Amino acid sequence: MKRMLVNILMAVGITGPFVAHLAAQGANAVVEIPFAFVVSGQTMPAGKYTISRMNAAGSTFGLRDNHGRASLVQLGVHETGRPQNPSLTFACYGNDCALAKITPPDSLTAYALPQKSIEKNLPHHLGFAAQVSIKMTAR
Repeated sequence: MKRMLVNILMAVGITGPFVAHLAAQGANAVVEIPFAFVVSGQTMPAGKYTISRMNAAGSTFGLRDNHGRASLVQLGVHETGRPQNPSLTFACYGNDCALAKITPPDSLTAYALPQKSIEKNLPHHLGFAAQVSIKMTAR
């Protein structure tokens, strides 16, 4: 009986992360971003993006455009989200914008970057002037 329990626990331990990863991969959304923006120190062009959760906790996201360019972003600040209002929020100053927050579809949690991380992605040192939210659709 003890050996059977150990085998079951080992099977769950081996397959659990894989199943969680597949479930997380299923949570994709599509968004049309009308301006260039910075994410994780990388400038991404305007266009259509697919947003994917990359881990079970949901705080790491992948952004991929139609041309195959991709970026990973780790968002650490958890806020209360509105599941009926999935969106990407950008901090902007003039013509420069940086990804600040992701509110995934069907999620009660929004994931944001700390203000210091946002400011690192903008080429100025005075804070940001506006926030722009763009609605995304579940895929």
